[in-house]
Amino acid sequence: MDRFNELKAEGIQMFGEVGAWAYDTWNDLNATYFDAKNTFGPIYWILKPQNKSLGCYFFSENIIYLYKGLVRPVYPTSMSKWCLDNLNKRLASDVLLHEMIHQKIHQTGGWTGESSHNNERFVDEVNRISKLLGLQATAKVIKSKMIDGRSTRYVEPGCLNLEETSNFPYATRSYDYYYGYRHY
Repeated sequence: MDRFNELKAEGIQMFGEVGAWAYDTWNDLNATYFDAKNTFGPIYWILKPQNKSLGCYFFSENIIYLYKGLVRPVYPTSMSKWCLDNLNKRLASDVLLHEMIHQKIHQTGGWTGESSHNNERFVDEVNRISKLLGLQATAKVIKSKMIDGRSTRYVEPGCLNLEETSNFPYATRSYDYYYGYRHY
């Protein structure tokens, strides 16, 4: 736990109360969804998301990156204050949870398959966590299928498509879940 506290202190030094929030939330999510088995690592807030994503996990260094755009002013203003009051905690928590799924998969043997989202281990985690979150979301590995003589990605009826799986859980939530209440 000493290393966790060191990383959290570094997060606070770099990102203030938002840094502390990230580590505390990671710790809560780890206990709730991963039986406290994920190994913690640095959590950094970055200016530009990778490939338009809201977060990313770099397994080679066990680092989670979160997009700084998750922290924004409540109302449009020229004074965008970097503080916990301006963090969309629900969205940021879901982004962190998504990256922690990647973290678990890497730390327990990795994945084989087409991509980090379209593989058995990732969709198994999506299905497991979906139930725990009370979401009506089912994921399956999307495979190519011959339809009208052409190879096409086939999504089974009632299942998440690849974009929804790649953005789980935040792609499965309603807009109101994130923006329909005062969450700041």
